[in-house]
Amino acid sequence: MVLLEELRAKSNTITDDNTPKTYVRPSKEKELDVLWQNFKVNQKVEKSPGVYLAAGFIAGALCMFLMTALLSFSSNSLNSSSSVDQPKLVKRVKTPETTKLAIIPADKTEPAETAAPETYTIKSGDTLEGVIIRFYGKYDNAKVAKIMEVNNLSNPNQLSIGQKLIIPME
Repeated sequence: MVLLEELRAKSNTITDDNTPKTYVRPSKEKELDVLWQNFKVNQKVEKSPGVYLAAGFIAGALCMFLMTALLSFSSNSLNSSSSVDQPKLVKRVKTPETTKLAIIPADKTEPAETAAPETYTIKSGDTLEGVIIRFYGKYDNAKVAKIMEVNNLSNPNQLSIGQKLIIPME
């Protein structure tokens, strides 16, 4: 703020030639301008990251090329010295001229076995939903109806401790 007030005060001063509102620079400010111009010219311009990325990619490609060339030359020299003494093995498989497939039917068809129903004794804290999830893996209304039908239950919420339930496993 002080700097702005000084500049405003200097800009309103009248110069030697009686021209109002003309700003005249002192000699020190001219020196500062010359120094500032030199500073801008000598500043280092940084390269963008793309230049470094491209240079790294090219250097990596050259290194990979050199390594593969060295490995291929060394493997060729090792293979050429050892392969002179050993013959190459070629295995040929003889196939029959006619290939016959025979399908043998089963002697008798067995009916799918039905799983025998299991029994479960109700314990403290058991619900019909929990029993269904235990035996079938998920809750299903059809399974509830089937268990209620087999066990002659009128209400699925009225189970007593020690009651035996028949669980059909179909």
